[in-house]
Amino acid sequence: MSLLPSDFYRHLLVNSTDLLTIIGEDGIYRYVGESIEPWLGFKPEELVGTCAFDLVHPDDLPMILEAFQQIATCEKMQISPFRYKTKYDGWRWLECTASNQVHNESIRGYITNSRDITETIEERSRKDLHQAYYQSLFQEHPDAVFSLDTYGYFKSVNKQFFQILSYPVKEMLHAHFTEFVHREDINRLRDLFLQTVAGKSHATELKVVDATGKVKVTHITLLPVYLRGTVIGVQGIAKDITETVYAQQLIRDHSEQLRRILDSVAEPFFALDADWKYTFANQAHCNFLGVTPSYLEGKNIWELYPHMARTEFFRNCHEVVLNGKPAYLEENYPLDDNITLSYSIFPFEGGIAISFIDVTAQIGLKREMEKLSLVASKTINGVVIMNPDGSIEWVNDGFTRLTGYNREEVIGIWPSKLLQGEDTNPETSNYIRQKYQEQVYFTSEVLNYRKSGEPYWVNIDVTPIKNEENELVNYVAIQTDITEKKKAEAELIKLADDLYKQNLNLQQFTYIISHNLRAPVANALGLAKLVNKVELGSPQFNSILEKLELSIFQLDNVIKDINNILSVRDANKTLPREKVNILSIINEVLHPFQDELLLNKASVRLNVDSSFEMLSNKAYLYSIIQNLVSNAIKYQAPERPLELSISVEKDTRGYEFNVSDNGLGMEMQVVENQLFKLYKRFHPNTHGKGIGLFLVKTQVETIGGKIIVNSAPGVGTTFKLLLGANHV
Repeated sequence: MSLLPSDFYRHLLVNSTDLLTIIGEDGIYRYVGESIEPWLGFKPEELVGTCAFDLVHPDDLPMILEAFQQIATCEKMQISPFRYKTKYDGWRWLECTASNQVHNESIRGYITNSRDITETIEERSRKDLHQAYYQSLFQEHPDAVFSLDTYGYFKSVNKQFFQILSYPVKEMLHAHFTEFVHREDINRLRDLFLQTVAGKSHATELKVVDATGKVKVTHITLLPVYLRGTVIGVQGIAKDITETVYAQQLIRDHSEQLRRILDSVAEPFFALDADWKYTFANQAHCNFLGVTPSYLEGKNIWELYPHMARTEFFRNCHEVVLNGKPAYLEENYPLDDNITLSYSIFPFEGGIAISFIDVTAQIGLKREMEKLSLVASKTINGVVIMNPDGSIEWVNDGFTRLTGYNREEVIGIWPSKLLQGEDTNPETSNYIRQKYQEQVYFTSEVLNYRKSGEPYWVNIDVTPIKNEENELVNYVAIQTDITEKKKAEAELIKLADDLYKQNLNLQQFTYIISHNLRAPVANALGLAKLVNKVELGSPQFNSILEKLELSIFQLDNVIKDINNILSVRDANKTLPREKVNILSIINEVLHPFQDELLLNKASVRLNVDSSFEMLSNKAYLYSIIQNLVSNAIKYQAPERPLELSISVEKDTRGYEFNVSDNGLGMEMQVVENQLFKLYKRFHPNTHGKGIGLFLVKTQVETIGGKIIVNSAPGVGTTFKLLLGANHV
């Protein structure tokens, strides 16, 4: 049985996935399709006769009302997605197409065809949220994060990657990873990369080469990136572990070096754990006992040599374990009364260390000391032996050559009193004095003076020498001339500083020439054209002349400021500063904008004490405020009048400027890392070069200040300036 046409259309509308309505010119529903009930819970008769806009979300209502006005002037239009209230107080996202059928005698209204896209909107929102989290994890990760395609070419790198390789991001993108890997590790990393593309994660250490040619060690994690079950790329995390690896290697080297040193020293030395078992014995100890190190390792000393249990050495070892204090004693060796040993017993975590010497071998020790003395005399470095009170006891020939003093002149004098002078850093002197008092080894760089008065830099290594009773016997100081090294360092620092200041001042001068002259010149030109169009002697003519004179006066002030900036181009000069009344300079900035502010119906609120004055560079301060005011006008929100607020507060540290507006605003999480960079623009529909905020930050920092930004889309932007402690 076939359906009647009316039944056919009714069933079609009921079961349609779209919602069909007719809205009159007065905004009242004249017809609502039956498919609305499974969508929104309403029966058609509940809505017919009601206002179609009552259930639109308040945030979306202005857009819907504007669209309703526009459809009256066209035949058909697509309306942006909006939220519509359900019968049970929920909200659903709809997309709608409206057709103007007001002139159709059968309809007399607007036909709307709506579709529920809530799931699509929510899925898009979830994807955006996931993408935001991913971008944050990628960009803000403390380690270098990167992605590669399946061929090994870089697709993206975060900012931390620059810290490792020092290559600009644009040079990294689309480059192959093998271009940065040390040749020793290329084949190994290529194999790991292919395994990762095959679906297996890897973590490894490898060497890379940065832009300067320096080899660094990194820890790399490679992870396959899947899309619908297929690997589409590789995600990587790299951490610079150069210092850690070198430090670990240094520790191993030092440990091995210490083992070798202990193994090679003439004095027998060994260590016991908490169970009195050997953990280390140097060759001298093994030779003394006539055994091998492997024979002693892991053996209990008292079980190996039970006769030692009846000695003072046995008793002192146990006392050291109990009280944690070192012990020193001399005792005849039980197996040979003709040998007297001098023991030193030291506690450490987990055991004790023992060294001893055959006191009968003092002659051999004396000969060793004579050899050391000969070496000290012939070395080019200055060697000083001091008494426990710090006075000089002996110096080598290197010291006399280095300082110009002979031995007779320096004996009994403290090195600091003899060699330090007026430009010696007091903190360094105090540090040296403190270390002497602590009787510990130390090293330091210090400015000394020769006998001739000539200054020179030395690196000193001072070692306290103590006897078996831990009493201070001497200090041994080795002085190394590092004058040329310090000169080279100072010259490099000065050169870098001079270049930085010169470049910075040139940037500021260029900016002031191109920006600060523009407003008064343009104003003067406009007034000059007007003066020929009004009657001579009229009130309007006199007003124009007054404004023209003011513009020329402002132009003269800018030129004076430029002359001040020119004096800064010599990097050896400091930035000129003068007493500036803060309210006056803010008013000078605002004056050229008065007509534009009036035209835009903008309101300006100032909260600045007229007595506030500070020592600053007037040209820079003017430029900073002018830029921020100009930006507030340029990026004002089109839907509301501009509200500009400038306030200044004074505290013990200086002045806090706040320049706020209710303009377009910015998403700080998106622009935060790019905000003050050159040629970065965040409102593409607004004219600009993207250099203003870069120059503002540079100028603020040049006059010793700091800038902080807080902004939100649709709310506005606040720039906070913290300017110095030089208030008057």
